[in-house]
Amino acid sequence: MLCSILWCGVARRFSALLLTQLLFVGLHGGSVELWAQQKNFLWKVESGNGKVYLLGSIHLLRRDDALLKSIIYETFDKSQRLVLEVDLLNDDRHKMQQLILQRGVNLDGKTLQQKVSQETFQRATLWANQLGIDINALARFKPWVTGLTMMVMHLQKLGFDPNSGVDRQLAQRAKQANKPVSGLETAEFQFNLLDDLPPSLQEMMLRHSLGEMAQIEKMVDHIVRAWRNGDVGAAETLFLGSMKEYPEIQEKLLDARNRNWLPQIEKFINSGEDILVVVGAAHLVGKNGVIELLKGQGYKLEQM
Repeated sequence: MLCSILWCGVARRFSALLLTQLLFVGLHGGSVELWAQQKNFLWKVESGNGKVYLLGSIHLLRRDDALLKSIIYETFDKSQRLVLEVDLLNDDRHKMQQLILQRGVNLDGKTLQQKVSQETFQRATLWANQLGIDINALARFKPWVTGLTMMVMHLQKLGFDPNSGVDRQLAQRAKQANKPVSGLETAEFQFNLLDDLPPSLQEMMLRHSLGEMAQIEKMVDHIVRAWRNGDVGAAETLFLGSMKEYPEIQEKLLDARNRNWLPQIEKFINSGEDILVVVGAAHLVGKNGVIELLKGQGYKLEQM
């Protein structure tokens, strides 16, 4: 699924980014003994005296399923720093509101209905009705904002909570431990990335979000299982499968960002520190994912 488990930067704060990736992380049942035999969505790369751990995050979890595997907590405890997509400890609500008004609202006076095709608007109206909201309440927002807003509302109705997500949990843990936290990107970057998409891709994002909403419930168990078992092959199919229909979106929202992060991650690897880097799980899979990019640079990674 497009960005379900992957993007929650803006969505988490706004209401962010293709939330299909954000969403999926209920915990599957399983004994401690079974977990010990499984791989995890966690990799280690060493260079000199330091280690960098790369953890795939699920940005939204059901509250009842928020407990993470012990290896994640152990890796966090061993790390001297926590690096997230965006520094979640420095969220500024006023700043977020300003970004939404500046980048998420149609300043030209046109409505959503005027920005998208009749078919897309009808589909959006249908989903809005199912969510119990008036589509006119979203009329001033741009298509990408409308899609993310409706996706978040749908996920919340299904019991998913951004505050229970992997990265949010670890950020709060870092705050309690007085451990340094930083981000690979800023909130402004993520808003600009979405808003700078041409109108055709913004409508495509809205249509994709609406399409994923219909599949979410039946896909959750498969996605959760792949993530918790560290099943990279299954995860790649589930996370990136539908993106084959949207190569331009994959390039802008996933592949280009992965390449942009690479120099930063390489600096971490050579810093001599033990650092935990946590990004949306979809960023770690596929030939253009962070894991393969690092291997292409000659680094040896161990899946834990």
